Amino acid sequence: MTKEEILEKVKFHAVLRGLSKNTQDEYYTKAKQFQDHYNKPATELNTTDVQNYLYHLLTERKISTGSINTYNSGLRFLYNIVLDKTWGRLRRLLRLSVFRPSVFSSDRISTC
Repeated sequence: MTKEEILEKVKFHAVLRGLSKNTQDEYYTKAKQFQDHYNKPATELNTTDVQNYLYHLLTERKISTGSINTYNSGLRFLYNIVLDKTWGRLRRLLRLSVFRPSVFSSDRISTC
């Protein structure tokens, strides 16, 4: 299967599943960028290639963890749904860093 045929299948399955237009576009773009990075169709790549690609995005291109998780979701869709690969679930790889402000207890406030 060629890269173009795979991308057409991504479009088809995204519409069939009723994904939003934005999600359809994102998944298509992520699949295209992944295949273009290796210059091979996704059918010739495996989970190690996916992990290496995500590592490249994180370390070389300095993409945020939220964006990495978007790439991961798009590639999970590509392999698990479009190509029907039974590799198990590629799980969310990174936790988003969450800012948690310091909140003082009422006892602490009254002593200040």
